[in-house]
Amino acid sequence: MGRYVDFVPAELIGEGLAYTVMGLCIVFLILIIIMFVIKAMALFSVEKPAEEAAAVAPGETAPAPEPEEDSLELIAAITAAVAAAMGTSASSVQIRSYKKLDGGAWNRAGRREVLDNRF
Repeated sequence: MGRYVDFVPAELIGEGLAYTVMGLCIVFLILIIIMFVIKAMALFSVEKPAEEAAAVAPGETAPAPEPEEDSLELIAAITAAVAAAMGTSASSVQIRSYKKLDGGAWNRAGRREVLDNRF
């Protein structure tokens, strides 16, 4: 019975704080080590500069740029919308080209609405 009576709450709190500080130090030390490992990996990785990749030898033609996935998704969405508006299937609609307009009235109105709602 004397064993349970002899504990001091201040000592328990002190030990708990010591373990907490030690745990935090270990976690941050490991995070710092991981940060240095990632930076070292970035130093050793070799990437071609964009200028070298885009350089074309004289007499050769540059390869045609392939459409990005976002462009393909945009074309698919436009095709589906046009087909829905026309009441036909998407396979009967063919989008040959599209042009993205910058700074149109809808664009300005949308930006104004976002800014008005933000402030």
